[in-house]
Amino acid sequence: DMRNFLTIAVLAAGLPFLAACGPDEAAEIPKPISLTQEASGYFCNMTVVDHPGPKAHAFVKGSKTPFWFTSARDAVAFAMLPESANGIAAIYVTDMGTVAVWEDAAKGEWIEARTAFYVIGSTKRGGMGAPEAVPFADQAQAKQFQVQFGGEVLSYSDIPRDYVLEADQTASVEESGS
Repeated sequence: DMRNFLTIAVLAAGLPFLAACGPDEAAEIPKPISLTQEASGYFCNMTVVDHPGPKAHAFVKGSKTPFWFTSARDAVAFAMLPESANGIAAIYVTDMGTVAVWEDAAKGEWIEARTAFYVIGSTKRGGMGAPEAVPFADQAQAKQFQVQFGGEVLSYSDIPRDYVLEADQTASVEESGS
């Protein structure tokens, strides 16, 4: 079960970073950083830039090193897990309104995940071939994407938990016929 895997992965990797912070640390929100070839996905350990669609990175309180994600949806899932939810200082996702080519989103601009508009349930697949939550800073651009690729436009807080935590995880499951 993917949920159990995610929970275990977060518990194993995240607990040392989730210690409570004083008010001084909490006030200092880390700025987004550039995606490099070295960045590997938190859940899959694969090279983030090799995946199509939006990317993400999240900082936990007290850490200057972010967790990278091959998809925006993975970062939203990470933020929803009880083990990490309260420890997050900032989450940045690719503003797909700044990206010309879906397969090369690595140069897109970062936006704070919680301020973005997301298209979920579209025909576009994100990193690891999974359903994506496609982020946009501009709601009008999200609507244009929705018209072209289907799905629905939602705010961060309206993304259903089951869409990011329980949806089919990869395209390969469908392709193998199981």
